[in-house]
Amino acid sequence: MKDSKIFIIIILIIFLLGFAVYWQFRTFQKSLSQVGEIQFPKFEMPNIEELLSSKNKEKKEFVSPDNKIKLKYSSTWIELDPETLEQMNKEAVKEEGEILFFAQKFKLEKAALAFLTVQEISKKEKSIEGFIETMKKETEEKGSKMEVISLETEEGMASLEAKYQKEKSPPFHSKAKIFFTKDKIYLISIFSLEKDWQEFEKETDEILNSIQFTP
Repeated sequence: MKDSKIFIIIILIIFLLGFAVYWQFRTFQKSLSQVGEIQFPKFEMPNIEELLSSKNKEKKEFVSPDNKIKLKYSSTWIELDPETLEQMNKEAVKEEGEILFFAQKFKLEKAALAFLTVQEISKKEKSIEGFIETMKKETEEKGSKMEVISLETEEGMASLEAKYQKEKSPPFHSKAKIFFTKDKIYLISIFSLEKDWQEFEKETDEILNSIQFTP
């Protein structure tokens, strides 16, 4: 099994959820069940007034179980419940890695949606560039295309911006940070539909810039 399998599962889930939102936003939570062996994530839907309230913007912090990754995000992000996250990890194969955090954000007035994920992956590639090439190859094997827009690397870390296109689905845009350690890869990504990217780009940069990594 390849080390990017967990990433490919995330991509498939995001494409499928994004497709549902794009065509039928108001019924998003009603009937998402399974496609193949992938279980759709279930989110607790917040009160609409709370989502639209400008007061509901306090910061929250995610800390990985090993304390290596810390990041801050707005409380307007809806976190995946622990039981569903556990089920997703069973599908993603524990030996290959783990989804540590999965959240979504709605902007109801714009019918816009974004996803925030934190993944811990078993390291098998020798370089960040090699890992990204594997991501591209396996994304294509699953019927999608990954286009790297920009890639900035330094020792043990990379900033990645990319687009993803799946046939008959709207394209997605993403920014991510990748941390490369001796035995693990940490991948922190934010996705939105390409048409909505400007709605989330500023907040995406804020979240990614808030990341604290302890080698």
